[in-house]
Amino acid sequence: MKNLRFVAWFIGFTLLFVTLVGTLVFAIDPLQLYRKAAYTPLFSKQQRYQNPGLAKNYTYDTLILGSSMTENFVPSEVENILGGDVMKLSIEGSTAKEQRMIADVAIGTGQVQKVLWGIDYFSFRTNEVRDEANFPFYLYDNNIWNDYKYLFNISNVKHAFAEWLVPKNYLTALRNLDMLNNWDADATYDLDKVFAKWHEARLAEQLEAANEPPINVVKQNFEENVISLIKAHPDIQFMIYYPPYSILRQQMWYDLNPQRFANQLEMKKYMFERFSAFHNVQVHDFQSDSSITYNLDEYKDLSHHSGAINRLIAEEIAAGSHLVTAANVDENNRRLEEQIQNLIIDEQGSVFSVDVNVNGKQVAFEELPPSARDQIRVPLKDFALAAGIDFNYDAGEKTVYLTHDDQKVSIAVGASTATVNGQETKLEAPAKIYNNRLTGPLIQIIHLLRGTVEVDRSKQNAYLVTYNITLN
Repeated sequence: MKNLRFVAWFIGFTLLFVTLVGTLVFAIDPLQLYRKAAYTPLFSKQQRYQNPGLAKNYTYDTLILGSSMTENFVPSEVENILGGDVMKLSIEGSTAKEQRMIADVAIGTGQVQKVLWGIDYFSFRTNEVRDEANFPFYLYDNNIWNDYKYLFNISNVKHAFAEWLVPKNYLTALRNLDMLNNWDADATYDLDKVFAKWHEARLAEQLEAANEPPINVVKQNFEENVISLIKAHPDIQFMIYYPPYSILRQQMWYDLNPQRFANQLEMKKYMFERFSAFHNVQVHDFQSDSSITYNLDEYKDLSHHSGAINRLIAEEIAAGSHLVTAANVDENNRRLEEQIQNLIIDEQGSVFSVDVNVNGKQVAFEELPPSARDQIRVPLKDFALAAGIDFNYDAGEKTVYLTHDDQKVSIAVGASTATVNGQETKLEAPAKIYNNRLTGPLIQIIHLLRGTVEVDRSKQNAYLVTYNITLN
């Protein structure tokens, strides 16, 4: 009898405790899943958990969607630039499926008129959510029967107690919705830091190319998560943009994962063609804007830029610049690829591009070695073939022979001098092997072959240097 009474008492106490806990979470509603808080709320930084409540219970007419590349938008600033009442629902590291899920919740309120959407290629590489086993699907639906996962979640119980007990002048960063998940003030933007990340990535990303999904999979994920949403809501204006990763990020993909880089370019053209079928979509491409992507002092790593760039993006979209059209979609891709092919990583710590023209014809290089600005090195074979110079390489002697008209130049790998018609001449920079390609000092070699050189440094602020070369 005593045991039965104990069991009954224990069950009763447990039910009472559970009821009290559930009632507390429901009443305080820490994630504002049921209602907008009547008190000054303590927001959660867990975007996958916090965003559904914001989407369901706040007033807005404009959405910001995307990955961490969109987190530094300040909604009040975007309102001043683009108009509207803005709600930012960015999700760090999110896939397109996750972005579509939160978009469905927000658009389901019937108040959305505009969507500013930063689209990353990587979001289409899978059609799953991150950490699917722990993803809070129950927050994104209208099924009350699975709300127990919200009401009795230990994190939400702790959050509810924090809302109840923590003074309102504490944790102020989590009480400002306008700056929620904005990391701009906490980041360090620095060229040296970006270069350190670049060196790390060259080791860490060596094997990523093996996991690149087929392009048809990427396209299918795009269709399911983006095009179907746009097609279902013809009265909503979609402002799509491609975020400006640093030029070193693009160079890394080009070098270590060329299939990804090629897929990215193909997808940008494919997406534009699909978007063009809808009157309510505009696309803006910032990825080949060298005034942004070469300015490494505005980046904290290879991809993530400062809030000043987010503000600039909103301003440029409002002005209608960087708009992708049928006339420039291929040009944007071509410009980005040429920037990377002609990219030089300055040995003193900066980046710039070299456009080489021979008698008006541009020379394309697969890759350029690190150089100093006044001693640009290029792959000698690529240059010679484009310039009409006879090129021969003696592997045994490790010596290259260049001939143009009556000028004969020979340069040995690693040598500090060149031989010109039998006479030795000191080189400004020795010939070196870089990624299995023999490289040498561009301007001096042209002079040794009696060519004339015109140097245009007018785009110095954008880290662009143009060489116009004419050989006699």
